[in-house]
Amino acid sequence: MRRLALAVLFAAFSLPSQAQDYPRQTVRIVLGFGAGGGADVSARLFAAKMEGLTGQTFIVVNKPGASGNIAATEVVKAQSDGYTLLWSPSSAYSSNHLMYKNTPYDPKRDLRIATTFNRYGFVLLVNKDNPAGSVNELTEQLRKKGGGLYGSAATSFMACSELYKLATGLATQQVNYKTTGDAVRDLIGNQVDYVFADAAFAISQAQAGRVKMLAITLRDRLGSAPHLPTMAESGIADYEMSGWIALAAPRRTPDDIVRRLNDLAQRVLAMPDVRQAILDSSSEPMFLPLGDIEGFQDSQIQKWRKLLAESKFEMQ
Repeated sequence: MRRLALAVLFAAFSLPSQAQDYPRQTVRIVLGFGAGGGADVSARLFAAKMEGLTGQTFIVVNKPGASGNIAATEVVKAQSDGYTLLWSPSSAYSSNHLMYKNTPYDPKRDLRIATTFNRYGFVLLVNKDNPAGSVNELTEQLRKKGGGLYGSAATSFMACSELYKLATGLATQQVNYKTTGDAVRDLIGNQVDYVFADAAFAISQAQAGRVKMLAITLRDRLGSAPHLPTMAESGIADYEMSGWIALAAPRRTPDDIVRRLNDLAQRVLAMPDVRQAILDSSSEPMFLPLGDIEGFQDSQIQKWRKLLAESKFEMQ
């Protein structure tokens, strides 16, 4: 009997765990935004490095629309086996459910963040021919106009505008878009007055001569764009807004798979070429140990709740 018990115990320890075997097949990373944006670029970088570490295929599937809610809902409804994951800016994890009445998921109840990846700011953009050369000049222009329109393709971009409105007393109205590219196209066509976009996308558009950058929403200037002032430096006191990107799984995904994803992500973010690519994309690496993620997410939700209450934002 003792020999049998020892044999069973030995066999149990000899069997590979689910996490050690993971992944054993193709992993789908669903992204709620279009190709070419900052989230898409980082997702494809992450997927390529994960393939190198695991020997399995990681494919990025773009499902843009509804500020990322379409993609998040697909992942929430997927099997909790680690083979359908969500790659999304922080809006999916902290603010969408506070800003949209019919958000079909709850970020804490239905999703579990496995790792964060990078942190970034947003840039205030205007038409390249707009005579405004600063945030103050744009504010005066919009005040004389009696309002105006801003384009937004995500709750993070909307919040940047709402914080700007709160600080200046402007009466601008939102025009919602499926992708940031769509919003910028209408900015170029003078259909909207300004757009906030993630720094990587905004800088690429400005470098191509399509738009003009006025300020960035971070507390400090970007190393990749040191000439670009912050919103606070531009006269909007205490203005600071940043976003972050994270990988999440359906809430009931086994703990060992989530730990495996976190461990792999830490290895990816330790790669010098990955860190440099993140810096080159006008953002900064951001890794959190698994035990710190939930508390961080809770703090971000509370931050958004306070901002929306102060701005008297009405749920869409």
